[in-house]
Amino acid sequence: MKKIIVLMLLLLIAGCSKKPVTLKSGVKYEDDTVGTGTEAKLGDLVSFQFTGWVIMKDSAEVFKDWNKDSTKMGYIFASTKLKNVPIKVLLDGQSFIKGSDEGIVGMKVGGTRTIVLPPSAPNTHGQMDMMPPHPGLKLQVKLLSAKQPTIAKPWTADTTKLSVTKDGLRYVIIQQGTGPNVADGNFVTVNYSGYLLNGDKFDSSVERETPFTFRVGYKAVLDGWDEGVKLLNKGAKAKFFIPASLAFGPRQVGKIPPNSTVVFDIEILDVK
Repeated sequence: MKKIIVLMLLLLIAGCSKKPVTLKSGVKYEDDTVGTGTEAKLGDLVSFQFTGWVIMKDSAEVFKDWNKDSTKMGYIFASTKLKNVPIKVLLDGQSFIKGSDEGIVGMKVGGTRTIVLPPSAPNTHGQMDMMPPHPGLKLQVKLLSAKQPTIAKPWTADTTKLSVTKDGLRYVIIQQGTGPNVADGNFVTVNYSGYLLNGDKFDSSVERETPFTFRVGYKAVLDGWDEGVKLLNKGAKAKFFIPASLAFGPRQVGKIPPNSTVVFDIEILDVK
């Protein structure tokens, strides 16, 4: 009988001891289920499913399961579950919603965690860079994988062979491809890495292991990309030096200062 009472007390204590963790940044998290796989570290390449809600009210209940609450449906701003397409990002503080990386670090593969981001000014970037200022966000993340990424390094190019377009795009073709050049209306799949002139890297599909597909000539990418890829064909590799006027202009974008020339190493994987 005493053993049963002791066991019940231990279970009660364990059930009451679950409290959210609060980080210095104000980010909070609580594990819904603890995984048994690899633990995610800062700098890792991770993939995960998530649902995100804007916290409009009921903040005291923010760590409850909102998936089962129909009144919270209208607060959802994004969910990978609808199309069952996971997110794949680097945990570098630049690839997803600001603060989310801190919340994912320490998760184990297979686990699910609720992460609460504090109210913010416009501070998102990467895949969620169009999000307006928010009163707080709730993310429920299921971690699918975590590993050390491939490290992209700037390609070596003979800058004495640089060509310049009429709009000021400087480029050098490192490897010729085959077939006709890319044209407006084509769907192009590329791998790329982006750098500042000092060599600092700000983005890389290579490190995310996620090639990027876009339609040429439809303002889906930087003007410098739209112009530059039409100089290439399938299998080609090139280095683009894109002036601010064809890139991000006077905007500060993540690590990219205003009015910056940006450098892209681009490989054309496919053209359709």
